[in-house]
Amino acid sequence: MTDESQFLLAVSGVLVALLALVGAALVARRRFLVVSVAGDSMVPSLAHGDRLLVRRTRRFRAGDIVVAHHQEGGRREAVAGSEASAWLVKRVAALPGDRVPPAVVAAVGGRAGQVPAGMAVLLGDHAESVDSRRFGFVPLRDIEGVMVRRLGATGT
Repeated sequence: MTDESQFLLAVSGVLVALLALVGAALVARRRFLVVSVAGDSMVPSLAHGDRLLVRRTRRFRAGDIVVAHHQEGGRREAVAGSEASAWLVKRVAALPGDRVPPAVVAAVGGRAGQVPAGMAVLLGDHAESVDSRRFGFVPLRDIEGVMVRRLGATGT
């Protein structure tokens, strides 16, 4: 094998490795999300500035910490400021068919009974959290994924 063919073989190997890395990064980005916690609504479980690795999924259960698009008045909206403020980090308290938690009854128009199809109840761990106690049910389609692990704090 000539020096030139060895060089071309080495370059092609590096290019294949780079393409594989880029492909893996794209797949990971579609499947995972890194979100920063904004506020103290999940204290003591999570603190302001904690970074979370979130797996994008539509499968979750009561008790899971999830990330959802910010809700206000029943509609999705990004809150002015940082990207982190566009996300809610809350715990799933109830899913379709589950009993509506008493703390949420007033926010859902006094409707006790079961959580309707396509909806969830999300609550922060802190009693003064802005969550379903304020804005009622959250559409399941607005839940982006489940927290896989805490990555650490951002230092803010």
